[in-house]
Amino acid sequence: MKKQIHMILLAIVFFGCFTGFKKAEAAYSVNPNQIYTYEQMVKDIKGLAAQYPDMIHYKVIGKSEYGRDLYAVSLGKGPASVFMNGSHHAREWITTNLNMFMLDQYAKLYKSGGSINGLPAKTILNESTIWFVPMVNPDGVTLQQYGPKKFPAGDRSALLAMNKGSSDFHRWKANAKGVDLNRQYDAYWSTIKENPGKPSYENFKGYSPVSASETKAIVDFVNNLVPEMAVSYHTAGQIIFWNFHQTGAIYTRDQTYANQLSRMTGYELFNPGPNPSGGGFTDWFLLHYKKPAFTIEITPYTGETSAPLSYFKQAWEDNKDVGLYIAKEGYRLYKGREGNSAEKTSEAIQNLLKSSLALRPYYSDNVKTAANLYISKTFGNLYSQSGEDLKKAEKLAGTIPDAYQKTANDQIQQAKDNRLKAARFIDAVRTGDVLRGAAGRLNESIKAGLLNDQTVSQYKALSQFLSPSEEVVSKVSGEKIRALFREKDILPAKITRESTIFESSRYLLLLEIKKMKENNASETLIQEKIDMYDRLKIRSAEIKAEGNKLHPGKYPELPGFEKTLQNMYDEILVKSF
Repeated sequence: MKKQIHMILLAIVFFGCFTGFKKAEAAYSVNPNQIYTYEQMVKDIKGLAAQYPDMIHYKVIGKSEYGRDLYAVSLGKGPASVFMNGSHHAREWITTNLNMFMLDQYAKLYKSGGSINGLPAKTILNESTIWFVPMVNPDGVTLQQYGPKKFPAGDRSALLAMNKGSSDFHRWKANAKGVDLNRQYDAYWSTIKENPGKPSYENFKGYSPVSASETKAIVDFVNNLVPEMAVSYHTAGQIIFWNFHQTGAIYTRDQTYANQLSRMTGYELFNPGPNPSGGGFTDWFLLHYKKPAFTIEITPYTGETSAPLSYFKQAWEDNKDVGLYIAKEGYRLYKGREGNSAEKTSEAIQNLLKSSLALRPYYSDNVKTAANLYISKTFGNLYSQSGEDLKKAEKLAGTIPDAYQKTANDQIQQAKDNRLKAARFIDAVRTGDVLRGAAGRLNESIKAGLLNDQTVSQYKALSQFLSPSEEVVSKVSGEKIRALFREKDILPAKITRESTIFESSRYLLLLEIKKMKENNASETLIQEKIDMYDRLKIRSAEIKAEGNKLHPGKYPELPGFEKTLQNMYDEILVKSF
C-alpha cells in the first residue's frame, strides 16, 4: 500500500512538472536572419501583438496596388509619436528585417527594464510611441523575391517588359506597377532627375505625385499621425540623408540630430548639394511638416540587388539604438511644442477657475453672524459667472496632453467643490426665505388670534416645508454656519409650528366630531374623540410649559385660539345636547 501511494505521489510530481514546462512557453521572437517575406512579416506582427498586447498594436492603413494589406504597427504608450519605415524599394527588404527586429527587441527591453547604449526602453516608450510601417512596398518585395509567379498571369508580360525582358527580378526596385515609391512624394516632384518616363523596375516617378496606392496610404497615415520625427530605412551606402531645403534654425536643429545619428551609426552624412532631386518620403516630410526626418542607408553598396543577409548583423549593431534615440528626441520636441501650448492653456484654465475660488468668502469666511446669511448681488453674479468659466475650463482641459491633465482636473474639481458649497449655501438661504415666509404667515394669524381653516392651512404648509429645509441646511459646509441657519430659520419655524400643533389638531378634531354627530355616529365613538380632545388640550399646555423652559417667552398662550376652540366646543358639544 505504501509503495502504491509513493508511486502516485511521484506521478503527481512528474505531471505537475510536465504541465509547468508546457505553460512556460518561449516569448514570440522575430528571426531577422532570413529572406523576409511579406507573409512572414504579417505573421510576426500578429505574433508580437499577441505577445505584448499592452505594448504593440497594429492596423491596416491601406492596400497595395495588388491588394496586399499595408500594416502600421505601434510600440509604446507615450503621447509623442515618431515614425519609422522600411522597404520603399523592393530590393531593400532587409530594412523590413531591421524594422521588425527593432520592434521585437524594444518590446523585450521594455518588459525587462533594459536599455541600449544608455537609452532606457521603458522610460522612453512610456513617453513616446514608435509607429512602424515595416514594408511600404509589399508587391515589389514579393516580386523581387519570387518573380512574377505570385502575380496574375495576365500581368506577367508587362512585368517582364518593365524589367527589360529579364526573368531575373532581383534588381527590382519599384512597386509592381513599375512606380518608384520613393519618387512619388510631393516634394519638388516635377524636377526629379533621371526619370525614365514610363513604368520601369526603377526610377519611374509616376505620372503624378502621390498616385500610387502605397504612397497615398503613407501620406494619409502620416497626415493623421503627425509624428515629431521620421526615419526611412533604405540600402545601400551606409550614409544618412538629412538635408532638403532647410534653412536657419530648422537647418541647425536637424544638423544636430544628423550629427548624433552619424556618431551612433558610424555612417557619413550626405550632402545633396544646392539642387537635390526630391520626391522622397523624407523630402516631403521635411518640407510639409518642418520636422526632422532622415533617410538612413544601412548596408554597404551591393549593386542592383538585395543586400546579403550576412550584412544584417552589422546593420543591427549600427542602428539598434536609433529607434529609441528618435523616440526620446521626439518626446523632447513634443514636450517643447505641446508643453508651451499646454502651459498657456493650463494658465488660462487657472484664470477661469478664479471666479469659482472667489466664492469662498461669501459662503464661508465672511459668514460670522446670522446677518451674513444672504445672497448679495455680487455673490449671485459671481456664482453665475463661475459656472460659465467652469464649462470653458473643462473644455480647455480636454485639449491638453495627459501629463498636464491631472493638475488641471484637480483644479477643476476644487472649483466644482467650491461651487457646490456655494450652491448649498444659496439653497439654504432661499429655503430659509421660504420657511420664514411660511412661519411669518402663521405668526400673523397667531398675533391676530385667528384660528380657522386658513390658519390650519398655514400650519400644514409650515410643517411641509420644515423637514426639507432641515435637509437643505444639513448640507451646508461648516457646522458654525449650519448653526446660524438653524438659529435664524429652523428653530423659529419649529417653535411656531409647535406652538400651534395641538390647537390645529384640536380644531380639526372638533370639525370631525361635528361631522360624526351630523352623520349620527355612535355616542361611544364620539366620546372617544372628545376624550382625545381633552388629552390634546392638556398636552398643549405641557408643550408650551416645556418649550418656555428652553426658550423663555417663545411659546405664547394663544388666548384667541382657545376662545375660538371653546366656542366651537360649546356649539358642537354643549348646545347640541
